[in-house]
Amino acid sequence: MPDEDPAALARAQDLRTWRGEYVDATPLDELQPRHPAVAVGVVSRMLLVPGRSLDVTVEDGAGHLIATWTGRTRLPGVELGAGLRLTGTVSQTDGVYRMRNPEYSLVAEPYA
Repeated sequence: MPDEDPAALARAQDLRTWRGEYVDATPLDELQPRHPAVAVGVVSRMLLVPGRSLDVTVEDGAGHLIATWTGRTRLPGVELGAGLRLTGTVSQTDGVYRMRNPEYSLVAEPYA
């Protein structure tokens, strides 16, 4: 992809290297719908749908995943740039991977 920003390419490589430290985590571009998985990524986006859910998008340099927690307005420690480990069943709609109400834990950020 010759027109990609060199900084974005370097960041993606850094994230892939960081994700590689978590040997039990599946790269986000290799997730399988309707299967349980462990995923690790950095929070790149958060969307609060008042009265409904909190959507947190994580990326790992290879892909992205949206984790949705219904009935939640916040998750302690989860903020932009935070490292998250997610465990749950994967779904896919319109090419977007999603986990609903996954178990989560904070992990060291790649640039910590």
